[in-house]
Amino acid sequence: MGREVETLAVSRGHEIKACFSLEDPLTDTSSLSEVEVLIDFSAQDAVLSTLKTAASRGVPVVEGTTGWGDYLGQACEIPGLTMVYSPNFSPGVYVFMQLVRSAARQLSCIQGYDCHVNAWHHTGKLDSPSGTARKLGEILVEELPNKEKTVYDTCDRRIEPGELQVTSTRVGRVPGTHVVGFDSAFDMIELKHQAHGREGFALGAVLAAEWIVTKEGIFTMEEFMADYQAEGGRGR
Repeated sequence: MGREVETLAVSRGHEIKACFSLEDPLTDTSSLSEVEVLIDFSAQDAVLSTLKTAASRGVPVVEGTTGWGDYLGQACEIPGLTMVYSPNFSPGVYVFMQLVRSAARQLSCIQGYDCHVNAWHHTGKLDSPSGTARKLGEILVEELPNKEKTVYDTCDRRIEPGELQVTSTRVGRVPGTHVVGFDSAFDMIELKHQAHGREGFALGAVLAAEWIVTKEGIFTMEEFMADYQAEGGRGR
């Protein structure tokens, strides 16, 4: 992701002022003097440290690391933090989620429909299910009155009517595929997003960086994209 972000940023006329990795991590003593925005795709356990360092230097963050949602409450308490965060910065995935929400709302008043979420990713992915799959599950639970909670683990039992099962497969080099299905005795409706590579995630992160550089506060992907679309996709 770092290489993809660098390629997209440079192609849009930006300069890369600093790079950090496992071998050369961001620390309290790292120089960020020329950095306008920090884009982070790292490890979930490193997120809070990264956000604290960036906030202490007044540098806004595009936080694209997956699986760190349990730390969000702590992140929101960091003084001076400016951040836009999402489990998936792909603009296509954002539109896909809006379609899923719309479909769930329209089906919520029709009896007989059940739903599921399936996700496929490469074997190197660290979290399972993906942050995107979790977000899709949250959307469905929010919109469907017959669903009360998500189930992520393998079930050695019958799925209860109020449960939404989110399943994950890790295989080969699959960049990311998510399928949401609405099934009834009459028909099946499926919505699918399939990434061809990492470029879409990188593009969304760079667009978010161009947007967040003039903002203060903590924002979601939904807030960024709503503003971006309202401006006709012109960016900053």
